[in-house]
Amino acid sequence: MAATLVATMVLAACSTSQGPTWNGYSVGLPNGQRAFRVDCHGIFEGQGTCYSKAAEICGNQQVRPIEQVAPLADTDTTRDVRVLTFQCGPAPQPAQPAPQPVPVPPPPPPPPAPPAPKHVTLAGDATFDTDKATLRPDARAKLDALIDQARGMTFNTVTVNGYTDSRGSAAHNMGLSERRAQSVAQYLHDHGLQAKRFETRGFGASDPVATNATAAGRAQNRRVDITLE
Repeated sequence: MAATLVATMVLAACSTSQGPTWNGYSVGLPNGQRAFRVDCHGIFEGQGTCYSKAAEICGNQQVRPIEQVAPLADTDTTRDVRVLTFQCGPAPQPAQPAPQPVPVPPPPPPPPAPPAPKHVTLAGDATFDTDKATLRPDARAKLDALIDQARGMTFNTVTVNGYTDSRGSAAHNMGLSERRAQSVAQYLHDHGLQAKRFETRGFGASDPVATNATAAGRAQNRRVDITLE
Protein backbone atom coordinates (compact mmCIF):
# COMPACT_ATOMS: atom_id res chain seq x y z
CA MET A 1 0.00 0.00 0.00
CA ALA A 2 2.82 2.42 0.91
CA ALA A 3 4.72 1.60 -2.29
CA THR A 4 1.61 2.23 -4.38
CA LEU A 5 1.02 5.55 -2.65
CA VAL A 6 4.61 6.65 -3.23
CA ALA A 7 4.49 5.73 -6.92
CA THR A 8 1.20 7.55 -7.40
CA MET A 9 2.45 10.71 -5.75
CA VAL A 10 5.74 10.79 -7.59
CA LEU A 11 4.24 10.05 -10.99
CA ALA A 12 1.99 13.08 -10.70
CA ALA A 13 3.31 16.01 -12.72
CA CYS A 14 5.78 18.07 -10.66
CA SER A 15 4.68 16.22 -7.54
CA THR A 16 6.76 15.61 -4.46
CA SER A 17 6.86 12.58 -2.17
CA GLN A 18 8.96 12.14 0.92
CA GLY A 19 9.76 9.97 3.88
CA PRO A 20 11.79 10.56 7.06
CA THR A 21 15.10 10.15 5.24
CA TRP A 22 14.28 10.67 1.56
CA ASN A 23 12.45 12.90 -0.86
CA GLY A 24 11.11 11.91 -4.29
CA TYR A 25 10.39 14.22 -7.20
CA SER A 26 9.04 14.02 -10.70
CA VAL A 27 11.29 16.12 -12.95
CA GLY A 28 11.30 17.15 -16.59
CA LEU A 29 14.41 16.74 -18.72
CA PRO A 30 15.60 19.28 -21.31
CA ASN A 31 14.62 16.88 -24.09
CA GLY A 32 11.02 16.84 -22.88
CA GLN A 33 11.16 13.37 -21.37
CA ARG A 34 10.03 12.65 -17.83
CA ALA A 35 12.36 11.45 -15.10
CA PHE A 36 12.41 11.02 -11.33
CA ARG A 37 14.76 12.09 -8.56
CA VAL A 38 15.27 10.60 -5.10
CA ASP A 39 17.28 12.43 -2.39
CA CYS A 40 18.50 10.24 0.50
CA HIS A 41 19.61 12.50 3.36
CA GLY A 42 19.61 10.36 6.50
CA ILE A 43 22.87 9.73 8.35
CA PHE A 44 22.66 6.04 7.60
CA GLU A 45 20.92 6.39 4.30
CA GLY A 46 22.65 6.13 0.96
CA GLN A 47 22.75 4.10 -2.17
CA GLY A 48 20.58 1.26 -0.91
CA THR A 49 17.76 3.57 0.15
CA CYS A 50 17.87 5.60 -3.07
CA TYR A 51 17.75 2.50 -5.27
CA SER A 52 15.07 0.90 -3.11
CA LYS A 53 12.79 3.94 -3.48
CA ALA A 54 13.57 4.14 -7.18
CA ALA A 55 12.52 0.49 -7.56
CA GLU A 56 9.24 1.23 -5.77
CA ILE A 57 8.55 4.12 -8.13
CA CYS A 58 9.34 2.11 -11.28
CA GLY A 59 7.34 -0.90 -10.15
CA ASN A 60 8.02 -3.79 -12.56
CA GLN A 61 10.18 -1.67 -14.84
CA GLN A 62 13.94 -1.43 -14.56
CA VAL A 63 15.58 1.58 -12.89
CA ARG A 64 17.79 3.42 -15.37
CA PRO A 65 20.04 5.96 -13.60
CA ILE A 66 20.67 9.24 -15.39
CA GLU A 67 22.73 10.98 -12.68
CA GLN A 68 24.15 9.80 -9.34
CA VAL A 69 25.52 12.21 -6.76
CA ALA A 70 27.60 11.09 -3.76
CA PRO A 71 28.32 13.14 -0.61
CA LEU A 72 30.64 16.13 -0.97
CA ALA A 73 34.24 15.17 -1.85
CA ASP A 74 33.28 11.55 -2.41
CA THR A 75 34.22 10.72 -5.98
CA ASP A 76 33.14 7.07 -5.82
CA THR A 77 29.50 7.57 -6.79
CA THR A 78 28.81 3.86 -6.96
CA ARG A 79 29.62 3.42 -3.26
CA ASP A 80 27.32 5.94 -1.55
CA VAL A 81 24.72 7.57 -3.77
CA ARG A 82 22.69 10.29 -2.01
CA VAL A 83 20.92 11.85 -5.04
CA LEU A 84 19.65 9.59 -7.80
CA THR A 85 18.00 10.89 -10.96
CA PHE A 86 16.54 8.10 -13.06
CA GLN A 87 13.97 6.97 -15.58
CA CYS A 88 11.92 3.82 -15.62
CA GLY A 89 12.23 1.25 -18.36
CA PRO A 90 14.96 0.42 -20.86
CA ALA A 91 16.85 3.16 -22.63
CA PRO A 92 15.17 4.25 -25.84
CA GLN A 93 16.84 2.84 -28.90
CA PRO A 94 18.39 5.39 -31.21
CA ALA A 95 16.40 5.93 -34.32
CA GLN A 96 17.62 3.72 -37.09
CA PRO A 97 18.51 5.56 -40.27
CA ALA A 98 16.05 5.01 -43.02
CA PRO A 99 17.31 2.32 -45.38
CA GLN A 100 18.79 3.78 -48.47
CA PRO A 101 17.09 2.68 -51.64
CA VAL A 102 19.09 0.15 -53.54
CA PRO A 103 19.99 1.68 -56.86
CA VAL A 104 18.36 -0.16 -59.68
CA PRO A 105 20.91 -1.01 -62.35
CA PRO A 106 20.02 0.37 -65.73
CA PRO A 107 18.55 -2.16 -68.11
CA PRO A 108 21.03 -3.68 -70.50
CA PRO A 109 21.10 -2.05 -73.89
CA PRO A 110 18.93 -3.78 -76.44
CA PRO A 111 20.75 -6.07 -78.83
CA PRO A 112 21.68 -4.40 -82.06
CA ALA A 113 19.05 -4.69 -84.70
CA PRO A 114 19.92 -7.10 -87.48
CA PRO A 115 21.01 -5.31 -90.62
CA ALA A 116 18.28 -4.62 -93.08
CA PRO A 117 18.27 -6.91 -96.10
CA LYS A 118 20.20 -5.48 -99.00
CA HIS A 119 19.92 -6.37 -102.62
CA VAL A 120 22.56 -5.60 -105.23
CA THR A 121 22.60 -6.59 -108.87
CA LEU A 122 25.70 -6.67 -111.06
CA ALA A 123 24.66 -6.72 -114.70
CA GLY A 124 26.06 -5.97 -118.13
CA ASP A 125 29.31 -6.49 -119.97
CA ALA A 126 31.20 -4.44 -117.34
CA THR A 127 30.85 -7.30 -114.84
CA PHE A 128 32.45 -10.22 -116.68
CA ASP A 129 34.17 -10.74 -119.98
CA THR A 130 32.27 -12.84 -122.49
CA ASP A 131 32.00 -16.45 -121.38
CA LYS A 132 34.25 -15.73 -118.37
CA ALA A 133 33.75 -15.81 -114.59
CA THR A 134 36.54 -13.36 -113.73
CA LEU A 135 35.36 -10.06 -112.27
CA ARG A 136 36.16 -6.94 -114.25
CA PRO A 137 37.45 -3.76 -112.49
CA ASP A 138 34.05 -2.04 -112.60
CA ALA A 139 32.44 -5.02 -110.89
CA ARG A 140 35.15 -5.13 -108.22
CA ALA A 141 34.62 -1.41 -107.54
CA LYS A 142 30.90 -1.98 -106.99
CA LEU A 143 31.61 -4.87 -104.64
CA ASP A 144 34.16 -2.78 -102.71
CA ALA A 145 31.52 -0.08 -102.21
CA LEU A 146 29.10 -2.70 -100.91
CA ILE A 147 31.70 -4.03 -98.46
CA ASP A 148 32.40 -0.50 -97.17
CA GLN A 149 28.70 0.18 -96.61
CA ALA A 150 28.35 -3.05 -94.63
CA ARG A 151 31.40 -2.41 -92.45
CA GLY A 152 30.69 -3.38 -88.82
CA MET A 153 27.66 -5.51 -89.69
CA THR A 154 27.43 -9.28 -89.70
CA PHE A 155 24.82 -10.85 -91.92
CA ASN A 156 23.22 -14.22 -91.36
CA THR A 157 23.22 -15.22 -95.01
CA VAL A 158 24.65 -13.79 -98.21
CA THR A 159 23.01 -15.35 -101.22
CA VAL A 160 24.59 -14.94 -104.66
CA ASN A 161 22.58 -16.07 -107.71
CA GLY A 162 24.13 -16.14 -111.19
CA TYR A 163 22.31 -15.83 -114.53
CA THR A 164 23.20 -15.83 -118.24
CA ASP A 165 21.47 -14.82 -121.45
CA SER A 166 19.87 -17.41 -123.69
CA ARG A 167 22.82 -17.96 -125.99
CA GLY A 168 24.67 -21.22 -125.50
CA SER A 169 23.49 -24.59 -124.30
CA ALA A 170 21.55 -24.98 -121.10
CA ALA A 171 24.32 -27.06 -119.50
CA HIS A 172 26.98 -24.52 -120.46
CA ASN A 173 24.94 -21.59 -119.20
CA MET A 174 24.18 -23.38 -115.92
CA GLY A 175 27.87 -24.01 -115.23
CA LEU A 176 28.86 -20.46 -116.24
CA SER A 177 26.21 -18.88 -114.01
CA GLU A 178 27.36 -20.99 -111.05
CA ARG A 179 31.01 -20.02 -111.54
CA ARG A 180 30.13 -16.33 -111.76
CA ALA A 181 28.09 -16.55 -108.53
CA GLN A 182 30.99 -18.29 -106.80
CA SER A 183 33.42 -15.66 -108.06
CA VAL A 184 31.35 -12.84 -106.54
CA ALA A 185 30.82 -14.65 -103.21
CA GLN A 186 34.52 -15.43 -102.92
CA TYR A 187 35.44 -11.79 -103.55
CA LEU A 188 33.02 -10.56 -100.88
CA HIS A 189 34.31 -13.09 -98.36
CA ASP A 190 37.98 -12.43 -99.06
CA HIS A 191 37.59 -8.65 -98.83
CA GLY A 192 35.92 -8.49 -95.43
CA LEU A 193 32.16 -8.82 -95.81
CA GLN A 194 31.02 -10.48 -92.55
CA ALA A 195 28.42 -13.22 -92.87
CA LYS A 196 27.66 -16.48 -91.10
CA ARG A 197 27.35 -18.26 -94.41
CA PHE A 198 27.56 -17.63 -98.14
CA GLU A 199 25.25 -19.46 -100.55
CA THR A 200 25.81 -19.54 -104.31
CA ARG A 201 23.47 -20.81 -107.00
CA GLY A 202 23.46 -20.79 -110.79
CA PHE A 203 20.24 -20.54 -112.79
CA GLY A 204 21.59 -20.34 -116.34
CA ALA A 205 19.28 -18.52 -118.74
CA SER A 206 16.17 -18.94 -116.57
CA ASP A 207 14.27 -16.01 -115.08
CA PRO A 208 15.34 -13.29 -117.55
CA VAL A 209 14.69 -9.66 -116.61
CA ALA A 210 14.75 -8.39 -120.20
CA THR A 211 14.36 -9.69 -123.73
CA ASN A 212 17.08 -11.88 -125.17
CA ALA A 213 16.29 -10.61 -128.69
CA THR A 214 18.48 -7.50 -128.31
CA ALA A 215 22.04 -6.94 -127.17
CA ALA A 216 20.90 -4.53 -124.46
CA GLY A 217 18.37 -7.03 -123.15
CA ARG A 218 20.89 -9.85 -123.15
CA ALA A 219 23.34 -7.64 -121.21
CA GLN A 220 20.71 -7.17 -118.47
CA ASN A 221 20.09 -10.91 -118.30
CA ARG A 222 23.82 -11.63 -117.83
CA ARG A 223 23.78 -10.69 -114.17
CA VAL A 224 24.57 -11.67 -110.60
CA ASP A 225 22.04 -10.90 -107.85
CA ILE A 226 23.37 -10.47 -104.30
CA THR A 227 21.04 -10.57 -101.30
CA LEU A 228 22.39 -9.85 -97.80
CA GLU A 229 20.19 -10.89 -94.86
